[in-house]
Amino acid sequence: MRAPTARLSPEDRTPTVRLGTRDRPPTRGRRSPEEEMEEHLDQIQASRPLRRAAQRARRRTRWWLVALVIVSALAVVAACAAGAFIVLREGEPDPSAPSAQAAADQPSAMDGTEAAPEVVDPIASRATDTAPITVEELFGANTITPAGGAGDYKVLETEELSNCADAGLDELAELLADADCTQTVRATLINPDGEYAATAGVLNLADTAEADALRAEIEAGLEGGFAALRTDGEAEELGRAATMVGYNTYGHYLMYVVIGRTDGEPIEEASEPVRAIVSDLVDVWFIDQLNPRRDVQ
Repeated sequence: MRAPTARLSPEDRTPTVRLGTRDRPPTRGRRSPEEEMEEHLDQIQASRPLRRAAQRARRRTRWWLVALVIVSALAVVAACAAGAFIVLREGEPDPSAPSAQAAADQPSAMDGTEAAPEVVDPIASRATDTAPITVEELFGANTITPAGGAGDYKVLETEELSNCADAGLDELAELLADADCTQTVRATLINPDGEYAATAGVLNLADTAEADALRAEIEAGLEGGFAALRTDGEAEELGRAATMVGYNTYGHYLMYVVIGRTDGEPIEEASEPVRAIVSDLVDVWFIDQLNPRRDVQ
């Protein structure tokens, strides 16, 4: 049996309507200035000398307009020629400017900036976390006190296994035999009120990927589980009746705890005390003991 893990639009827009040429209303025709002048002279019944004077004025105005158009055209041509010269000039190398090769040889501002180093978790792999775990590191006293827990856990017995398969049963033992696991450090403890005994341990695997893969296999419901480290006295019945198992990963480590009642009665459900043991030992104590391995230079 396995202890269940206590896990815990764009706004609419109104389109703008635009009228095309065919959608616009037709405009009324306009008369030329000459026609308007003739109509005005007719209305005022102008004399013939006045009409000739008006015609001469119109001719002089027309010549000024023609001259203005010619001057404007010459100015446009001159501007275009100057623009063409500038465009062509831009295509020629500037003797005072550095060559493209010289510019390429100059170190850029980015060349002087070192690339940010890759962040590596020191405990993501045994290659960077080379020191073996020890009994002293995990269970260095007769009692342990997880932070925020209900009290002290009494340490009854400790053990280090070089063959990780000995920490498992059935299919799990087979998986551990094939895994790149170098050691298991475990201990049997009694919870603060003495009602439960537990074997808690840490497996030293190759890397985070292997630890996560093993955890996934356990979650998938394989046959077997972790073996209990039975002792005389309060823990002599541990593993003889139904137990609960809690587990988690931390870097390249897989942490677990096997929980049973000290009176030998089976555990039927993950009660609050059982969940508290998993939290105290797996999620608090082991992580607090392993976390200093991240404090490397």
